[in-house]
Amino acid sequence: MNYIFAFVNKIENIITIIERNIAMIGIWVCTILVFFGVVNRYLLHLPIMWIDDLSVYIFVFYLFISIALTCREDMHLRIDVFRNKLFRKNSIADSVYAVLLRIISIIILCFFVSPVYRLFLQAKKYPEYGSLVRWFNTSWLRYVVLLMVILMLMHLFRWLVKEITILIKAIRTK
Repeated sequence: MNYIFAFVNKIENIITIIERNIAMIGIWVCTILVFFGVVNRYLLHLPIMWIDDLSVYIFVFYLFISIALTCREDMHLRIDVFRNKLFRKNSIADSVYAVLLRIISIIILCFFVSPVYRLFLQAKKYPEYGSLVRWFNTSWLRYVVLLMVILMLMHLFRWLVKEITILIKAIRTK
């Protein structure tokens, strides 16, 4: 059983490294491209239109991967005022609330799997290329949406297991 946990942890660590590097490289490349686009347009008066197009494509790609990364780090936007007011003194109720919140999040995200998968299949069957960056297959951006949903589901299930573990420990200590 420990081998399974070690394998899962190894895979999670690899995915973590990939997500972080894509997010880090994506924001740097976007920043550099936008900077060169502004310099070319306003200082050199030589606008290179494909730089702007490419920076938008890379930004969208980076954005979707960053959403999954944010889900993994549990840093997404949520309001904990309600949770803190009601469950501050009751660890079991707080844990039950956290488990229910994860389950609801997983259910909501599951509703997106089918349409996103159809979008992926459509993009795979009918590739679309950029207007100014003709070699850039903009269908990749649709592939990334599916990747984002899969990564988010994976991260939410991991958080659900952690929340259930916390709930079981809270029940045992009472």
